[in-house]
Amino acid sequence: MSETPILPDPQKVKQTIEAAHRACQDMELAGLELQEVIELLEKNIREQRLRRLRQVS
Repeated sequence: MSETPILPDPQKVKQTIEAAHRACQDMELAGLELQEVIELLEKNIREQRLRRLRQVS
């Protein structure tokens, strides 16, 4: 009574892998874009602190 495993459709597997790959690339791009925004905000904060400290001196 051994049942033979049902093999998935190779084309469907290929499509799923390609979709997962695209999703990973999209997430990596979003992460890099988020890093850029964070860096810009940090730069802005540093510049504000520098201006404020120069005004005090």
